[in-house]
Amino acid sequence: MNRVAQIHARRERLIAKSAAQRDELALLIAPLRRPIQVADRAVVGAQYLRAHPGVVVIAVAALVVLSPKRALRWARRAFGLWRGYRLIARVLAQVAA
Repeated sequence: MNRVAQIHARRERLIAKSAAQRDELALLIAPLRRPIQVADRAVVGAQYLRAHPGVVVIAVAALVVLSPKRALRWARRAFGLWRGYRLIARVLAQVAA
């Protein structure tokens, strides 16, 4: 077999192997499809709120006016989530470095 035919045969084997690996990967990540969709929606929501801070201000003001105790509870939760986010972001930054 000449060199070009060997390269062509190897290319065909690699293409078939890649297709098999893509199929296997699709099966492995299928259970994660729903959680990933939820995370994607959360990211889109966060981006929207970041782009429209007035919505956040109005929601917080309404919450404080309607129920101050509930507003304090939500503020504590939000602060805890923010601290957790900062911790995770710091750890991931160290791992990535």
